[in-house]
Amino acid sequence: MRLALTACAALMLMACGQQGSGPPLPPVQEGAQAPSTQTRPDGQVQQANITAEQRAQFLARVTQYLDLATRELGGGATAAQGFVDENVAMQPGTDHRWQVDLVGGTSYRIVGACDDDCENLDIELIDAVTGGVVASDMLATHAPPRRADFPVVEFTPQNSGRYVVRLLMQSCSVAPCFAGARVLSRASESGAGGK
Repeated sequence: MRLALTACAALMLMACGQQGSGPPLPPVQEGAQAPSTQTRPDGQVQQANITAEQRAQFLARVTQYLDLATRELGGGATAAQGFVDENVAMQPGTDHRWQVDLVGGTSYRIVGACDDDCENLDIELIDAVTGGVVASDMLATHAPPRRADFPVVEFTPQNSGRYVVRLLMQSCSVAPCFAGARVLSRASESGAGGK
């Protein structure tokens, strides 16, 4: 019976586009922009066997790419106080979600980055109350003028509140791909923190 319930729950999550990790997407209220639907890629994706040492190296590389994204795409913002980078291994066609508490009136920029096998990483920022997307970067693969593997979203909440950051691994040539995101703000502004 438990196995049947578990399988049913997994099918329901896949139907809703929640094929990843982290807290579930909040229900979408009427009038809110629904999050995008995540679909697995057609065909086989090459899978790599990653050792613990290699995993640490890939995660360190993602941190280096987040440093680069902060310098090149951060618009003068720096890592917001109270937040830590969110770096994870992901399969193509999946997402990773985590919650952040943002302070009203503070301008935030969230930058993403992924490893060298990643071809397209997207970000959505979702209001945890309405379930609606409030900011997103959903560039197609190799969309000029920016690379699709360095997404950026900007948002200034009117009021303090909880939000869900959603990384979407659209495609990667060798899985798992390693990706991450960093919450930035201006030095004169303060952030509340991530969970």
